[in-house]
Amino acid sequence: MSTIITLNHVNQWYNKGKQSEVHALKDVSLEVEQGDYVAFFGPSGCGKTTMLYAISGIDRVTDGDILINDQNIAHLSNQELAIFRQTGIGIVFQQFNLVPSLTVLGNVALPMAFVGISKAKAEEEAWKLVKRLQLEQYAEHYPQELSGGQQQRVGIARALANNPPIIIADEPLGNLDSVNAKIALDILRELNEKDGRTIIMVTHEAWSLQDVRTIYHMKDGVILSVEHREPLPMNERTGKGLEDSAPKKAAEEGKKEASPENLSKMARILSNYFMRGHTVEETARFETLVTDRLSKKIDTKAFQETLDKSFKDGGVGLWKRKAERVASYIEKIVEKQKDLDATIELINQNPELTVEDEVKQLRKWITEEYVGTVSPYQNELLDEIINDRIHSFMTQDQFLTVLQRPVKQFGAGFPGHSAQIMAERLELILNGSQPYVPKQ
Repeated sequence: MSTIITLNHVNQWYNKGKQSEVHALKDVSLEVEQGDYVAFFGPSGCGKTTMLYAISGIDRVTDGDILINDQNIAHLSNQELAIFRQTGIGIVFQQFNLVPSLTVLGNVALPMAFVGISKAKAEEEAWKLVKRLQLEQYAEHYPQELSGGQQQRVGIARALANNPPIIIADEPLGNLDSVNAKIALDILRELNEKDGRTIIMVTHEAWSLQDVRTIYHMKDGVILSVEHREPLPMNERTGKGLEDSAPKKAAEEGKKEASPENLSKMARILSNYFMRGHTVEETARFETLVTDRLSKKIDTKAFQETLDKSFKDGGVGLWKRKAERVASYIEKIVEKQKDLDATIELINQNPELTVEDEVKQLRKWITEEYVGTVSPYQNELLDEIINDRIHSFMTQDQFLTVLQRPVKQFGAGFPGHSAQIMAERLELILNGSQPYVPKQ
């Protein structure tokens, strides 16, 4: 394969020389082969979107060279850049960016009009793209009459309007549910494999990498590493949505059962939540019952029925509404453990991988019962220490210490009881999941 994109010592500064200056890209050099499927991957603020804007010519870089098909777009005039963006690349935006006053057909035909193609020819070619993306029945609809998934397909069709060799997708799945996100991924894969187009995707979500062959891991404007891999074979894709993506499937197949000791520990933590005021015998039976549920010896229905049943009849003696609440809570834990298993499987495969979205979901989980206001600083710190706890960079005691430490001492500043609950909620998930195994 030949090289289609080359970056040589690219730097991008914003507000350079001012107090608010940001060095968004730091001496980046790389090559992208024609026909490759590439992702720039990393957390928010790592520079991946800046990279996209540089390659697409949306932003001019401060210095360095960007060669697209041997043409240095860093030296193009504004008019030449506009032509390049219409013919050299196609851009799929997260926010769709459709023209609300134009129909689906009109939106797809619009880029062709910009390069001088007649209206009749543009509509003829647009219809082919609308048909390919299975949007025929919506051709005369307006964007506001479409679902998010349909609008994204229109955006992809529009990106193909002038038959560009490169498709750039800027967080293309960010506003889609799992079903439509999978459809969008299937389309991008088809454009890469059947059309031979070079696909460049910007994403911070690990599950969206299932078809990518080259992953640039970014942080603070720097490419930390480059990963080359084979995408998930088509016959292993289930069509049931992204919950069945490669990482999660691998996690399910490779999952290690939680040890009896960890299950007992989880049961004791849960008894502290729900069995205050109950007898020792009732608490002991509750812990046994929870252990059986977490180890899948009994199903949800039997678990709830036993919680509600009187103690003399072999139950725990909780009244029905509390039994329902406890059962629901336990099921959430089981689901969270599945999600964390997928995340840890990703980390075990690539310790440098960022799992920003997964960490945020865990943060929401552990702060769910906190009645106070959580500041942006506390949220940011929680994300950092949850990530460290998942990676085994800190112990449970260290995690709790940071939660309780005053803000002035760079802690989270949560009250002792609230911090204890947050730490225990995270441990409930971690104890039932397969461990992260640091590479030696």
